[in-house]
Amino acid sequence: MQYHDPKPEVFRRHMDAFSRKYSFISIDALAKALDRRDFSGLPPRSMLVTLDDGYNTNIDLLEIVREYQIPVVIYAVAGMVNTNRHFWFRTQSCNEQEIRRLKNCQDAERRAILRQRGHYDEREYEQRQALSSAEIRELLAIDGVVIGSHTTSHPQLTMCDDEVGLKECVESRKILEDITQRPVLHFAYPDSDIDGRARAWVRSAGYRTARAVYPGWVTADSDAMELPCIAISDDAGVNKAVVQASGLWSMVKYLVTLRLPRRPQRER
Repeated sequence: MQYHDPKPEVFRRHMDAFSRKYSFISIDALAKALDRRDFSGLPPRSMLVTLDDGYNTNIDLLEIVREYQIPVVIYAVAGMVNTNRHFWFRTQSCNEQEIRRLKNCQDAERRAILRQRGHYDEREYEQRQALSSAEIRELLAIDGVVIGSHTTSHPQLTMCDDEVGLKECVESRKILEDITQRPVLHFAYPDSDIDGRARAWVRSAGYRTARAVYPGWVTADSDAMELPCIAISDDAGVNKAVVQASGLWSMVKYLVTLRLPRRPQRER
């Protein structure tokens, strides 16, 4: 299950409901099962809970993770940890429509546009948005919790050139291993399409698994370098979260999107 920045009260309600229906498993248990192509050792109705980006407010989930014994994976944007840097898609410099447009730009163009508006990856703001090293160590003290990589600065990998794309995968692992003093073996692609280049960068960086963003269930035949997931809305009510966890919500949304007629492009 893929979350980003859920509030503790919402996350608690979700985990309470899920704990009655599913068995929480760790990413390492899943990776072993994938290596063997054998899921018989996993409990029935297994669920892996993940948090993308590594927001500073994820630390507020610590007691819930401990109480429900959730071996959560936090895919952290490594260059943000222990800084006052801001996620480029959560800055004041662009509105939501502009952010969506920037996600479809080549990476160099995206960075140039953001810099013109006063934002760049290394800029330090007054308030932080990401976890600190100390908070990561607190979370890692809970049995089963794992820190994975979500690149160094969260670019759309398919929009990067080879040098930048590979660097984002390799350096993020090194940064996080320096912080955690543990091997960082799991990766999550930022919310973009995956191509052969991105897969090659992730594999050459030495990751054991890589999670994608498209909906689906992981099976014994799944590709460890392109694992599907089910997204749960951070603010979903319990009933909606249960439906989303079943996969039905994502699949219906996906099918509806495919069937929607495309708007004709205007002539220029």
